[in-house]
Amino acid sequence: MLKKTVVFLLLIFTSALFSQEWIQDNEQTTVLFTIKNFGISVDGVFNKVTIKTNFNYKDLSNSYINAVVMVNSISTGIDGRDKHLLEEDYFDAINYTKIRLESSKIEENTDGDLILFATLSIKGIAKKIEIPIDVSEKNSTLILSASMTLNRKDFNVGGRSFVLSNNVKIQVEYSAIK
Repeated sequence: MLKKTVVFLLLIFTSALFSQEWIQDNEQTTVLFTIKNFGISVDGVFNKVTIKTNFNYKDLSNSYINAVVMVNSISTGIDGRDKHLLEEDYFDAINYTKIRLESSKIEENTDGDLILFATLSIKGIAKKIEIPIDVSEKNSTLILSASMTLNRKDFNVGGRSFVLSNNVKIQVEYSAIK
């Protein structure tokens, strides 16, 4: 009986050891966006981002990447524009304080590329998306990069603007340690 208990505890401990979440390096983690307005590229950043992951190349089926972005942390370098982006016709920050990304799975495709399958929720609208991700691990540091293009209209951001592009380019950089 004691032998079975020791083996059971060893399995639980080993499983917990390999499934630990990474600890985010806030200085190296960013969510950037670019959108054209009147044909001119406007860049911005969300300054408050929390990404949680237990990514493990050897166990993709149990790996996840989840993120929460605080909408009111948006910054384009122009205060008036930032305030406008928080209003109802854009992000409606009073009613929707967070943008959420919840992963359902991470898979390696036939080319060896990693794909994050997730649900992205903006302004109460949830859409299933697939995001190609680049991941490297070196010296107990995890680096994750992802680029994607979203249609702002899919999430009812920006209304029917004729001067604002529908496509928003998103760039995510994440760094963490064990």
